[in-house]
Amino acid sequence: MTVSDLYFVLDWNSNIYQREVLGRSEIAPLVNKVRELGPLLSPETRLSLEEDCIAAVKVLRTHTDKAPQITADFGRRMSQCCLSCLAEFLQSFQRKVEKFHEGQAECSLPADSYTSRTIALVNCCPPFRKYVRDLARCGHPESETAEGQANASLDKVTRLCNRVLTNQLFQNLKPYFHKLMKRKWLNNSEAFNTIMALLSEHAQKLKKMKPEPYEMLVKDLHHGVLTEYVRPLMRVRIICTSSKMRSKMAAKLRSEAQQLQEFFAQLKSTSSWLDAAVPHLAGMIELEDTPAIQMEVGFLAKAFPDMQKKHVSALLDVRGLQNQVQRQSILAVMEALEQTEEEDSPCQDRVFFSRIPTSEVSCVRVKLQHLSHVGHSCLSRLRWRPRQRRQWQRRAKENEAESQV
Repeated sequence: MTVSDLYFVLDWNSNIYQREVLGRSEIAPLVNKVRELGPLLSPETRLSLEEDCIAAVKVLRTHTDKAPQITADFGRRMSQCCLSCLAEFLQSFQRKVEKFHEGQAECSLPADSYTSRTIALVNCCPPFRKYVRDLARCGHPESETAEGQANASLDKVTRLCNRVLTNQLFQNLKPYFHKLMKRKWLNNSEAFNTIMALLSEHAQKLKKMKPEPYEMLVKDLHHGVLTEYVRPLMRVRIICTSSKMRSKMAAKLRSEAQQLQEFFAQLKSTSSWLDAAVPHLAGMIELEDTPAIQMEVGFLAKAFPDMQKKHVSALLDVRGLQNQVQRQSILAVMEALEQTEEEDSPCQDRVFFSRIPTSEVSCVRVKLQHLSHVGHSCLSRLRWRPRQRRQWQRRAKENEAESQV
């Protein structure tokens, strides 16, 4: 039986028979008097024919392989035809996926079922993308437009499904992130342990994803978890009242940061650059020597160029630093760096702190001369770009001359 024959039989069973036979005015009364007639084919037979049809359609790909063997131009036109049709299909596929997620608010599938279906949808994208890439290699002048349309649809489906999977997790995590960075958190690991348990449970579901969307999802998940972990710290929910308390808090931050680092390493996250944030923040809280804190600020600002002075100020509030001279000498590091980098914008792939708000803190404008001589010496060892280093050294010499006067 040919593909056309299979389509005809299936269409007759599901549509034509219902419309042209049972739907006829002269036949409908006779049918209703007896009993409602079932379908012509049993569900098992129908399913078997559908599988035969799918199997037959798969061999259509051989046309794009055989066509170039006739003539190169025929091969290019065949591939372009298939690519254009595929692009149109993928646009329809994208709309169907969007409607599916929009309809979740009404049909309310169970969470596990919704997750499984979302993963199944996003897993369709990699094989489609590979087929698009193969067809585009034909070199037809019009292939670039169709390829772009097809990939745009696949990108939207991937982003939408990944966002759904991420939002599902963070809805469950939100109440426990809210409990972090408080006095109770300092003495109790229940909230963080629950976060790790939920992350592990969610990670098991993600194992069914294909590598391409999985890598993108883990990257977004890594960024989101670290952001939500640091967010309550920047809101200054806890203020240390002694060096012992600062040491205890720094140790807890390092311990939890290590657990997060190991977890995302197991997931093969490509955003390992995020792992440096919390240990540096812990150092700023624990260190007692002002030049050492300045050095830590410098390292953190170098690793995260979007970090701002308000974030450092919030950390100083957390460590309970009220001495204005010390605060200003530490904040001077950030002002110096902000001035040297005012012409540069951080790479969007390395944006982290700029998306994290801080609590309202009262700061006076920092003067560069408040940066200690030792602090200058320490920070000069950081490998800034040549332009930054020259400007930093010039300001240091000017400040030193002023102090001698």
